[in-house]
Amino acid sequence: MSLIDSTYFVDSNMIANVNEPDPNSKTENVLDLMIKRGEKSVLSFAFGLEMWDDFKQYITNGIDPNTPQKYKDIINGKHYEKDGKKCYWNGLIQEDTKESLLADYVYCEYHNDNVTQTVGVGEVAIDNKVGDRTSMIPKITKVWNRFITKLHDGVRSFPAGYTIEGNPYWIIKGCRDYYGIYPKHGEVSLMQFLFDNKDKYPLFDQNYRRFGEFRNEFGI
Repeated sequence: MSLIDSTYFVDSNMIANVNEPDPNSKTENVLDLMIKRGEKSVLSFAFGLEMWDDFKQYITNGIDPNTPQKYKDIINGKHYEKDGKKCYWNGLIQEDTKESLLADYVYCEYHNDNVTQTVGVGEVAIDNKVGDRTSMIPKITKVWNRFITKLHDGVRSFPAGYTIEGNPYWIIKGCRDYYGIYPKHGEVSLMQFLFDNKDKYPLFDQNYRRFGEFRNEFGI
């Protein structure tokens, strides 16, 4: 079981036909599989494999009541202070509004992978039961950029250079920085939350690079 399900694909993350009988393309089954894969891809990359292996045992059958508070903070969000500044992480899921960076990622992956489907004569455009086909690129780009903002918001993006060992570094406030964390307060990304609270997450892989970048209106 994953942290999100098909109910998270509403409003700007709407996926057509997901709640309709669809024996041919099996939309809901495809989506369920993509949710599982997407959750693993994003969180194992963000946490590192060791922390992901420890974390996932608490979400196998819903959120385990015995989930450590530090993991509940990742899932549900947390207010905290850093260097005297108030910060808050919104959490992996906002169950009341059905929002999640995981849903944003899966939405983009679903539409990137399902613009066409394979049939006996090759690749053909999928026939949507509802609505007309239009270019999805601007909408996918908007959702993708929202995902990147929630995931890292530029943390560790575009290093200034690399050490002789190949490790990236950044110039922040005139000094060389090996974490690539530009001081921010208010709402923060998942990666900033983890780096700001790294002492509470000993399994967190601090060698995180980045998971994608922002895209322009052409999806580039």
